[in-house]
Amino acid sequence: MGSERMLVELEHGREREAGSPQGSARCLTVLSTFTLLALVTGCGYLLFTQTHSPAPSQANWVRQAGSEFLSFPFPGLPRLMKQVGSDPRPRIAAHLTANPIPQVSDVLTWQEQAGIAFSYGVEFSNNSLLIKQAGFYFIYTQVVFHYSQCEDSTIFLSHDMHKLSLAYPEETILLRATKSVCHHGSHSDPWFKTSYQGAIFEFEEGDRIFSRVSENVVRYLDKTEGKTFFGIFAL
Repeated sequence: MGSERMLVELEHGREREAGSPQGSARCLTVLSTFTLLALVTGCGYLLFTQTHSPAPSQANWVRQAGSEFLSFPFPGLPRLMKQVGSDPRPRIAAHLTANPIPQVSDVLTWQEQAGIAFSYGVEFSNNSLLIKQAGFYFIYTQVVFHYSQCEDSTIFLSHDMHKLSLAYPEETILLRATKSVCHHGSHSDPWFKTSYQGAIFEFEEGDRIFSRVSENVVRYLDKTEGKTFFGIFAL
């Protein structure tokens, strides 16, 4: 009986100890320790993922020298873009305007004129642009047609860009545009038509680029400043 009584008293003592203030304090201490360990583990994981995260993606924006531009996954590209933008040398480019007084009445001729037209790195000769350095270029041309009134029949307007290469004896058509006016016969109202063309091409050294209209529509050209032009620039 003595042993059984001792066991009963021991169990009652444990229950009293767990319900006592000292027991509660010990439970809180254990919980606080586990909470602190969890916080430390979480912080460590976040720090690891931040320091070992992959490089920014292609679509990330970066800021440099007070401006924003799209960053591509090539090292040194922002520096290269900045150097190209600040290069004081003129780029390979040309811009020509229509000659208002051509030597031949049925041919569209171009001219260089200070303050209006220019050429750098390409040669303007024989009413065309001569490529002096192989590469990719954007070429563009615009012509404006107009007349005081329609005639008796429909007028067909043609506007082309050609290339003459040293490797081929014949010209190659690069771009072509066709338009028509005066579909309903004669009327007294003035008419206007604008034709613009532009595209990227790869040229070799020695290629010549022409911008022309058909002979029968040269008389309809509007050659006033800024309306009819022809140009190129290197990419």
